[in-house]
Amino acid sequence: MAEIMYSPLEVGKDVLNSRGFLTRVRKHHLTDSELVKIKEKWTNNLEGVSKSIINKAGKYFFNPYRKGIYHYQIQSLFLLGCNEWHSLTDIVSKMEEIMSLVPSVNINFNAWEKFRSKPNKHDAIRCKDYIGRIQENMVFFQRLSKLHPYGYKLRQARAAVDVKRVSVPGFVNGCYCYRLSTYDSVDKALPIRDFSKFDFPLHERKYVSHKFIGTIITKDRVIKGGKEK
Repeated sequence: MAEIMYSPLEVGKDVLNSRGFLTRVRKHHLTDSELVKIKEKWTNNLEGVSKSIINKAGKYFFNPYRKGIYHYQIQSLFLLGCNEWHSLTDIVSKMEEIMSLVPSVNINFNAWEKFRSKPNKHDAIRCKDYIGRIQENMVFFQRLSKLHPYGYKLRQARAAVDVKRVSVPGFVNGCYCYRLSTYDSVDKALPIRDFSKFDFPLHERKYVSHKFIGTIITKDRVIKGGKEK
């Protein structure tokens, strides 16, 4: 069964987490007034973007994240073209292109240099370089559960980040592609994990979960909303 999706109505309530402890539901959505402001800002910032790129995104899409790494990752997917798969290499290149134009608080660095040189947390279980952090954020965008709905604002923009993993000779963990999919309604905006062209080694359960809010596709099955089709 899929996890329970985040609801703005439950913000501030105490609920049991997966470990059985009470945890307060934090705000992860945009209010009506915030939506109006961010949409207006988005429209004003589209100057200079080609009509073909804007048309690919559709009339409902906007980047819901404030300036920061989440914003720049979504912006890169948008500028590369919505509803199309893009390699991790192309996404990183686009991020570097647009973030290098953004000055950092430290005058000696731009936003890209600051992000790339960010040190790992001293207590991190797994240390990640800047590429690893970008990939981890792509997974965060797919989270819509009650306590960790990092992708809920994206869903409010009628969009979702999809992940495709493909087996490639010489790459044990395969190669990843990502897609920013846009929809004409919020209800349809659910993420997809496409493993149909990936040969799992020994830990398929790590990637294929019936709790995932969205659709998982493997070579022999499709799991949607926690149920196999």
